[in-house]
Amino acid sequence: NSLVIYVISKHRQMRTATNFYIANLAATDIIFLVCCVPFTATLYPLPGWIFGNFMCKFVAFLQQVTVQATCITLTAMSGDRCYVTVYPLKSLRHRTPKVAMIVSICIWIGSFILSTPILMYQRIEEGYWYGPRQYCVERFPSKTHERAFILYQFIAAYLLPVLTISFCYTLMVKRVGQPTVEPVDNNYQVNLLSERTISIRSKVSKMVVVIVLLFAICWGPIQIFVLFQSFYPNYRPNYATYKIKTWANCMSYANSSVNPVVYGFMGASFQKSFRKTFPFLFKRKVRDSSRPSRTANAEIKFVAAEEGNNNDNGLN
Repeated sequence: NSLVIYVISKHRQMRTATNFYIANLAATDIIFLVCCVPFTATLYPLPGWIFGNFMCKFVAFLQQVTVQATCITLTAMSGDRCYVTVYPLKSLRHRTPKVAMIVSICIWIGSFILSTPILMYQRIEEGYWYGPRQYCVERFPSKTHERAFILYQFIAAYLLPVLTISFCYTLMVKRVGQPTVEPVDNNYQVNLLSERTISIRSKVSKMVVVIVLLFAICWGPIQIFVLFQSFYPNYRPNYATYKIKTWANCMSYANSSVNPVVYGFMGASFQKSFRKTFPFLFKRKVRDSSRPSRTANAEIKFVAAEEGNNNDNGLN
């Protein structure tokens, strides 16, 4: 995640609207992994919460903020891809890195506002387990308040983003295959450029789809488990539910680690920038890729021959 942010900030050609959202997503992953995961991990080997009341509220609040920011960023990325696909010409004027940066700042402000309820309900409570212990827990005035808060979290941080993203990609699927604009002439270079642009957009859209699917798969189990835990009247915690919740938590944490792998494998621009940033790791590959292939030579000869024939026909 750190490398993703570094590559985007170092290489000017990487500062695109989509990459600003990706950098924002990487930032949420870093904050979540560094500031939240270690504290949550201590809950398993340690008998209680040892970091005090302030950290109890702060860690829970920051975790909610990063999850909320991730959801809204993924929604913004999907909306961005939908806008490019449905309105390719209009998007050229409005899709700028500056707009993406403003949207990213608004995402963080909105995430902080939406996450403030967690500060009211997160607190330290005394308990007893082989001696007096302190626990960092959510405590609500009533069961109705608890269910309302859990439902609010589920809708704001999972269901609504997933539905919005699904709607965006439904529009994109309908738009794919429809002509965006007819070329003025049948020049070979114009058609080639148009096909290349469509190909690049398709690859970027596929990468965004994979990122969104990973989010839905990784965060789905813990969201469903928390709903079940709160709304199922006969729920009783036991060792089986403890193992399920541990696995679901690990799945949600894994999501913050797999996103950079997706960028590396599916993002051609990221691959090139990684090679430029760390040439000593890709020295052999760069040298091999610099040699023109037989296919490329054949294509160049074909284009040259076509241009020669066109010139001859024009002279005749």
